[in-house]
Amino acid sequence: MPDRSASEEIVRLAVEACPNGMIMTDADGKIVLVNAEAERLFGYRREELLDRSIDTLVPEAGRALHRGHRASFIAKPEARRMGVGRDLYGVRKNGTQIPVEIGLNPIQTKDGLMVLSAITDISE
Repeated sequence: MPDRSASEEIVRLAVEACPNGMIMTDADGKIVLVNAEAERLFGYRREELLDRSIDTLVPEAGRALHRGHRASFIAKPEARRMGVGRDLYGVRKNGTQIPVEIGLNPIQTKDGLMVLSAITDISE
């Protein structure tokens, strides 16, 4: 059984290797984790996204609705697909929009509730 630091490194490597974009936010929607695939998918370096609102990656026309959905999720956090039956889009740094599928997973931490999003580009 690996020790704690080895286990943490394994988790970090798994998140980095994931073929989906992985973004974690706090309960207020502030980005606290970004993996390499999310950088590629959205065209930002992770340093540009950390501490910013997740709304940065939501098309402007849908941001108010997204905030409402986020509040609903925080009120009743459970793993689920976001936007079942709806077309979802993310917005890249260059302003282009891409169709995405998103899975949401609540994670309770010592710092409070976090939300891990697994994001897949479905444009192909």
